Amino acid sequence: MRRQRFLFIALGLLTLWRWALLPTLELAPGEAAAALAAGHDAPLVSWLAKAGTAMFGKGEFGARFFAPLLALLASLAVWRFTRGLFDPMIAGWAVVVLNVLPAFNLAAITLTPGTLLFFLTAVALLCLRTALLHAHPLHGAWFATAACAAGAVFAAPPGVALMAGILTALAWPRRLRHHLKAPGFMVIASAWGAAVLLWAVFQHRNGWPLFETPAWRPALAFVPNLFRWIVLGSPVLLMLVVLVARLVAPNAALVGIRAMPLAFLLPMAALDLFYGPWDGWPDTGGAAWLLPAAIVLAHQGAVFGALPSEQKISLRTIAIVCAALQSAFIMQSDLPRTLGLPWRFTGKVPPHTEWSRFFIAEPSAVMRGWRESARLFDAALEKAPKAFAVASNAQMAAALEFYTRSGVRVWDLVQASQGSDAAFRGRDAVFITDDPAATAPPPELARRFASWNLLSVARVMHAGNEVRWLKIFSCHDFRPPEL
Repeated sequence: MRRQRFLFIALGLLTLWRWALLPTLELAPGEAAAALAAGHDAPLVSWLAKAGTAMFGKGEFGARFFAPLLALLASLAVWRFTRGLFDPMIAGWAVVVLNVLPAFNLAAITLTPGTLLFFLTAVALLCLRTALLHAHPLHGAWFATAACAAGAVFAAPPGVALMAGILTALAWPRRLRHHLKAPGFMVIASAWGAAVLLWAVFQHRNGWPLFETPAWRPALAFVPNLFRWIVLGSPVLLMLVVLVARLVAPNAALVGIRAMPLAFLLPMAALDLFYGPWDGWPDTGGAAWLLPAAIVLAHQGAVFGALPSEQKISLRTIAIVCAALQSAFIMQSDLPRTLGLPWRFTGKVPPHTEWSRFFIAEPSAVMRGWRESARLFDAALEKAPKAFAVASNAQMAAALEFYTRSGVRVWDLVQASQGSDAAFRGRDAVFITDDPAATAPPPELARRFASWNLLSVARVMHAGNEVRWLKIFSCHDFRPPEL
């Protein structure tokens, strides 16, 4: 009991440390977009970011305030679920394993769909177990599980991973198959189906933007996908997962309701293997399968009797220490720069494999240098106070708009090149790009203006190394497109 009390104290201190860490990391473009727009692609993330900034002001702490809190609640849900399924000792180890995973730690200090999917998966496991243990066909826990399934859609549309896990958890163990026709299951399916229908309506009204990106196609390059798993789950723990997978099938301890973690793990891991690489840094949404994996690993580490206790403790300690060190490295992604190590992979990414940028594009460049970029952008806007602002892509537009002090709306290139708003007629624009090879505004933008000129060139530095190369152009006399 004393160990469990210490675990809860450690979780509280860890949450305070994560809150203290939030202001030290600049928002990634996806987080900035969520904090700015209520109509974000993941509305639940946007609502939480808006609520945080409303309470604590516009900044990194306010935008991410709920991330450490959701990580704490997910840890408590895992502990409660695992304790009821096995015992307090296994529950404690499951929480420890979860909180040293790089993917979970990254989700705990950044507000992305991954943050919510870790939380929703943990709560869904707990509520589903509660519902299955009660004879009432419409117990309240069924509705809570349904809310998790629907919430997954609003957190990371269309939320297939969580729903696939719930379906498998109900269908795979023999003792639970009869629940497929239970009223409670119909509540879950109905809530999830209604949320997906709303998502489909949104996609239809906006011209199905999902199909304008490659994210709907599976990424079939297995070696890079597995490398991404090593980055997010740490190599030692993933080796243990492989060993456990060889032992888990004939293990009689994981049958019936105790098979729920494994039933969630398998479909979620399969979906993440094919679709997870499309998640942009620092989003770890697909890696939520590591949560049930932590439970399975904790259970197998406790019951596997082929090794002496001393060896099991040593292996467990080595795995946890390695994962904790890797988590620290990922959360402070500028460590290579601080140590003077150049990142030489970014320029070698072929254009047809943009998904691979998750693990070879420099993480520091995604989450560093936006304040300085916005300061340079503000200086350019001061030279043209009535101009509107355009960025080369939606990610840069969101980050600059969040950090700019001018309060202007920053349009992305697609919006500006297709714009026909009469309010822009005759106005100038300031265009910013991070493409070092750019010598002029893109043709689709330049033809909307009578003339243009190069305003400034700047290098954004961090830890003595270049983060990005900015070029700022001044475009004159906007002309709406001819009909």
